[in-house]
Amino acid sequence: MRGNNGPMQSGSSSGPENDLRTEPSRRQSSADKTLEILLALGELGLHSGGTVRLTDLVEHTGHPRPTVHRLLGELKRFGFATQDESSGRYSLGPKLLLLSAQCLGGLDLRRVAQPLLQDLVDRIGHTAHLGIRDREWVVFIDKTEATHGVRIASTIGQRREVSATALGKALLAYAPDRAIQEVVDVGLPARTVHSIVDPDLFRADLARTRERGYALDDEECDLGIRCVAAPIFDHAGSVIAAISMTTLLSLVPTDEIPSIASDVISTANSVTRELGGIPRR
Repeated sequence: MRGNNGPMQSGSSSGPENDLRTEPSRRQSSADKTLEILLALGELGLHSGGTVRLTDLVEHTGHPRPTVHRLLGELKRFGFATQDESSGRYSLGPKLLLLSAQCLGGLDLRRVAQPLLQDLVDRIGHTAHLGIRDREWVVFIDKTEATHGVRIASTIGQRREVSATALGKALLAYAPDRAIQEVVDVGLPARTVHSIVDPDLFRADLARTRERGYALDDEECDLGIRCVAAPIFDHAGSVIAAISMTTLLSLVPTDEIPSIASDVISTANSVTRELGGIPRR
């Protein structure tokens, strides 16, 4: 009897133990799938204008279509993914921008740029921004204000149209042609009467930006505001960020733009060198 009871007790105890082991495994499996879908959304989006079909996500992850659809719904619910109503395609959501803005404080780019931004502001007396591009948007990841004068209504983590800002144009001018086409395809919004909405004129403006080494925004994003921006490059020569000066149009006359631009370019080049990159000019 004891011999029979031994195996029976062993078998009965192994059932609950197995259940306890497999329950965390099931939870982890769901988490793994969600992260795989999120990563696939980012990876596939790099090659498809930022938006991805459900079919492509299913093929890329190898998960069943109902599973991918359900987990995308969860990602949408928490703001990590969005879905275009007309096309049904998915893209990364705004919550990722908020999280990235918080973690950027620990990255080299912001750490290296901050003292150089402060030095720029001390020299020119106007607000400076550090920004990166997210598809058709530019995202402010740092801001240094002048201790006197005009206060610019902008915040870290804020997004503006890449086509209507000096920061955005400095970033896009040195980006691959497909990136420019993607922005044009989305549409060039008219934030003000001075915004460039014609694709040919916009491309011509980007060409001028490359020729002179800086981008200019004269009331294209906000009336009464003038911005000058220059790009930052990584070790591979790819544009990764940009620095801008922002102030009232009336405080920087047209004939002073080259001097201001020279300071902005110099600062951007210093950041590039600190990051191990090589300035374009």
